[in-house]
Amino acid sequence: MCNSYTPGSDDLSAKLWDVSTGQCIYGIQTHTCAAVTFDEQKLVTGSFDNTVACWDWSTGAKTQHFRGHTGAVFSVDYNDELDLLVSGSADNTVKIWALSSGTCLNTLTGHTEWVTKVVLQKCEVESIVHSPGDFILLSADKYEIKIWPIGREINCKCLKTLYVSDDRSICLQPRLHFDGKYIVCSSALGLYQWDFASYEIQRIIKMPDSTNLSLLGFGDIFALLFDNHNLYIMDLRTEKLISRWPLPEYRKSKRGSSFLAGEIAWLNGLDGMNDIGLVFATSMPDHSIHLVLWKENG
Repeated sequence: MCNSYTPGSDDLSAKLWDVSTGQCIYGIQTHTCAAVTFDEQKLVTGSFDNTVACWDWSTGAKTQHFRGHTGAVFSVDYNDELDLLVSGSADNTVKIWALSSGTCLNTLTGHTEWVTKVVLQKCEVESIVHSPGDFILLSADKYEIKIWPIGREINCKCLKTLYVSDDRSICLQPRLHFDGKYIVCSSALGLYQWDFASYEIQRIIKMPDSTNLSLLGFGDIFALLFDNHNLYIMDLRTEKLISRWPLPEYRKSKRGSSFLAGEIAWLNGLDGMNDIGLVFATSMPDHSIHLVLWKENG
């Protein structure tokens, strides 16, 4: 769905837009949305009402309601193959649910701050504790990233906790990226990249004026970042900012829920085919949506 985008809204609605035409494909009534993820058939929303819901795009019907958190749900992810949904909440927990039935299968504890990001992804590297193809769950708060094994047995224990400062003097931004090989996040000091096979920090990229820079996407060759005024492309081979695009005064969000990147395959290298469609989207103070698109014909 490289040409589709859906923002959550405080007006109890969600809309799926075709970014190439600007036309609304679907519009449904929901609850307050703190987090959204979707595919062609369904929308999954995390809410300030402490619940998660799954919606059918074509009918607008709520097909499942996930109740159990005692704080707002700031991040959701799911996998149809596993029939699993995961959620991170202001109650400092991560919950694992059966996607089809809504049953809570496990509650993962250990975080001492709001869980602002969860990622459910296949591992692509071999290590002592996991193999390529294993499903991995990452959960993050403002200080730590926790790594959990996910399989047919849901009663998992934390494999590793990653952090960038022993004394919690450095806060992580709620923009966690995992491609199966590397974990990347940003802080006020710069970008941190962990090798997933060893759990060791592979490199730290310190940026000028990095306090205001946030991470949107990270690939083999490029990274996409932004601040209050501009969108940036960094060449990871030189660790230099090579391009800048001005942004309007958009709505700010501490958790990063008001902006997102489009398809990010181009971050692994431009091939003449992947520089199309949506680059960046953000919500505006007047409740409109600002899009940054690739230019046609390059």
